[in-house]
Amino acid sequence: MGAGGLGGYYGGLLAAAGHEVIFIARGAHLEAIRRNGGVRVRATDREFFGRGAAAERPPDDPTDLVLFTVKAYDTPAAAEWIRPAVGPQTAILSLQNGVDNEENLVREHGAGAVLGGLVYIFANIAEPGVIAQTGGPRRVLFGELTGERSERVSGLEATLQAAGWLVSASDDIIREKWVKFAFICAQAGMTALTRLPIGEVRATPPTWEMFRQIVEEVVAVGRARGVQLGQEVIDAHLAFGQSLEASGRSSLYHDLAHGHRLEIEALHGTVVRYGRDAGVPTPASAAVYAALLPHDRLARQGGGA
Repeated sequence: MGAGGLGGYYGGLLAAAGHEVIFIARGAHLEAIRRNGGVRVRATDREFFGRGAAAERPPDDPTDLVLFTVKAYDTPAAAEWIRPAVGPQTAILSLQNGVDNEENLVREHGAGAVLGGLVYIFANIAEPGVIAQTGGPRRVLFGELTGERSERVSGLEATLQAAGWLVSASDDIIREKWVKFAFICAQAGMTALTRLPIGEVRATPPTWEMFRQIVEEVVAVGRARGVQLGQEVIDAHLAFGQSLEASGRSSLYHDLAHGHRLEIEALHGTVVRYGRDAGVPTPASAAVYAALLPHDRLARQGGGA
């Protein structure tokens, strides 16, 4: 559900491994997938073709797995949209940015249907029908929201690994999502705010310090909400940021540069709101939120730049 960079890449791997995949897309991208009979993926390690069907809406029959990869702002509508494809045994795996998308899915489909997940990857639609995976370790973590190591999690882990996913099941996916949230708010926020790649961000001391401050703010907010996050998360993210390709940007930057809607509410907006509720100051996150929110408003009105 949402065959853009994320859905196209990971759905493409499943399709290339022989699984029956339906890519839910729209516009020129949908038509290209239909015309070509699948998605073409240009990854950093290889190029492959994932053969599958394409549709504008989910099928009316229950599926084994719904890979839920829409932008966070589309979650409420898409959660309802997939209902015909969700049966008693269907697993809905969210690989979205943010820490509250699963709540929307649980409200619509029940806690038993939903798996939490996260992914470290840079991927986008290079042209209609073509996905470009440009960076990131491609690592996926997922698990039951309860932390249980269920049979379906173990089975799905094996299936995804066999299809070429670099994936592991987690016994605490809520914490793992907050760990990633701390990084993506900093990396996405600073590359979008500066309109520059991560190499320039870390080469400029005051800008790199703001990157650090955003990580620290998210960790503090998560800790205030009962998530076990310590200094090790901050240290790991700074080290990871130093290791990234100097040319790396983010999907938030990509959407900003192309005049698309931004996931600013799901990222920095959430940090600001949660911080306000918990009494935790978030000035750096608030600065990113205030600076980028007008661009999202313009994109929603059709006048993004």
